[in-house]
Amino acid sequence: MAVRMQRQEILTADSAPRVCVIEGEAALRAQVGGPEVMKAQLGALQELAEVVELQVLPLSAGAHAGVMGSFVLFSFPTPAFSDVVCVEHRTGTLYMETPEETDAYTLTFDSLRSAALSPTESLDMITRVKQEL
Repeated sequence: MAVRMQRQEILTADSAPRVCVIEGEAALRAQVGGPEVMKAQLGALQELAEVVELQVLPLSAGAHAGVMGSFVLFSFPTPAFSDVVCVEHRTGTLYMETPEETDAYTLTFDSLRSAALSPTESLDMITRVKQEL
């Protein structure tokens, strides 16, 4: 948990990386911890949207390329570093670096981005869900 908190601090640093997040609407609406906890979590997402590009994939998008699970795609601006895909699973983490693997996940990410709401629409949805609690 401490590592995850430190990663969040990186997002507000002067040299923060560009971060694009696509979150499913179902994750916004899943009742976890009660209304007050949910409001706090949604508020944290609203704050996060100030420093990252946050898009919500609405339930109305139907079946989509992300149904196989979540992943993190790291892309680097210098050719010295190749792209890396990270998939966390129940017993560990899988890192993929071959162009075939990273290209497949890049296509998946692009497909999800095009199906997701814009960052402004996404923030509006988060606000609505929070108000509904």
